[in-house]
Amino acid sequence: MAAPNTPPQYVPSVPSAPEQEPSTHSESGTSPGSSSQDSISIVSAQACHDTLSEKKPVTAKDEKDSSAPQTFSSRHPWLMGWNHEDWWPCWIGLFLFAMVAIAVHHGIPAAHFEIWSSNPFDSLRGNKNLDLLVLFPLQGLLVWLALWAIKAKAWNDFWKGYLVVYSLSFLSKWLAAQKAIKSASLGDSIWAILFGAVLRNVMAGTPQPDGRSKPLPPWLKVAQQTELYIATSLVLLCIDFEVLKPLAPRALFVSWIDTPTLFVVVAIIGTAWLKIDLQTAMIMSGATFICGSSAAIALAASLGAGSKADLPIAIISVFTIPSIIALPYIAKALNISAKVAGAWFGGCVDSTGAVIAAATIYGDNVAVETSAVVKMVQNVLIGPISVGVAAVWTQREERRKRELHSTLEDDSLRAKSDFKPVPYRTLLWSRFPKFVLGFVLTAVLFNTVVPSQDRVLVNSFSFMVGEWYSTMSFVSIGLGLQFHELRREARLLLKLMTLYAIAQLVDILSTLGLAYVAFELI
Repeated sequence: MAAPNTPPQYVPSVPSAPEQEPSTHSESGTSPGSSSQDSISIVSAQACHDTLSEKKPVTAKDEKDSSAPQTFSSRHPWLMGWNHEDWWPCWIGLFLFAMVAIAVHHGIPAAHFEIWSSNPFDSLRGNKNLDLLVLFPLQGLLVWLALWAIKAKAWNDFWKGYLVVYSLSFLSKWLAAQKAIKSASLGDSIWAILFGAVLRNVMAGTPQPDGRSKPLPPWLKVAQQTELYIATSLVLLCIDFEVLKPLAPRALFVSWIDTPTLFVVVAIIGTAWLKIDLQTAMIMSGATFICGSSAAIALAASLGAGSKADLPIAIISVFTIPSIIALPYIAKALNISAKVAGAWFGGCVDSTGAVIAAATIYGDNVAVETSAVVKMVQNVLIGPISVGVAAVWTQREERRKRELHSTLEDDSLRAKSDFKPVPYRTLLWSRFPKFVLGFVLTAVLFNTVVPSQDRVLVNSFSFMVGEWYSTMSFVSIGLGLQFHELRREARLLLKLMTLYAIAQLVDILSTLGLAYVAFELI
């Protein structure tokens, strides 16, 4: 997955192997705290010892050569505070939120695809999709601006890849608007992943002699910005405090009581029993219990493991469909009231769109409203859980770096080594997912600046814009899935599916109990 560059980390200066295209899947096997990684760390420390011992004196010519290449940021150091890939989802999201508010104020409606049965072009008739003629280049321009500012590799070829990614997103949404497909709850996320994966494997051709696929061409790779797209869509997710007020205490009870505990317990089960590495298990667990892909990306950023979010997101996107279809019929069969059913859907179905779809199948406006409120309250958990995970994981990394630093016996080498302990607050801030701040700021602006009579339209319009970025992220995930490598990683795939099944079953049962207590007994 070609996500935005992760925050700077402190890596020892050791000779590295020739760079290869990163695998699209998480590594299974030993956990980060296992003895194999400890031995690797000791070997790395020894390599650092040897490298430092052989270091040559730096000459004036060397200094001149090393300072020759300068980037835009190095020439303008005052930009370094905000011109970072971590911050660009905030800037893009806030700018688009402002544009949405202005558009609604001037009576411009949000674009959407009409439901069609046999003629696909019925979905495009009228002027309801004219916004896309502006939205398509504007969304691409903002992402291109971010890539140019951080000098991403092949940024000047972004438009070629963006045209492909956006076209597949358009096709996915268009197909998802077909009446029979929509009634089967086969949303655009499924088609986006499928189309992206098909294109990836067609372009890859037959595997190379070493068993790996040919890498994506740079012009397409640079448009495969999964984290940037999802983070921007999260910033555009408006939270209406007025809607939350009546049901907030009960929604908090349903969505906050068990989620943090179950998130930790299931992650431990994945690591201890299924032998999944700890980072992937935490991402899978968090994505199941909180809000799907948004939580997966937030946790991956907190853990510094962006590439490990792809497979969990793909699994959730596919296997959430049975929940969308089955839960409403189970609720009706058990004669569960509309409020309890809505709270149940909102607490255990993974994404906001899927929650609304399940409540709509149930067929009661009270269920739809309740499910939306519970899901909004649960979405807020992204912030505190991401901060908590970043704090704990950073502390763990700092402790391991101190232990690794102490393995260098020579005091002079220890002083020069890149294994030097880094201040905890520095590491924590570098790992903190900055788009969470954008999410909070959007909520504050939405409830203070946007006129109350415009909030419903601004919310739906902003959600529509965010959903386009979300669909592009699913296309990007598909572009990272290689079928022959999935076969090679069959054991990991099976383990993650097992972990998801366990987590989802626990989530369904616990949330039903909490929803019943909150909306029937209290």
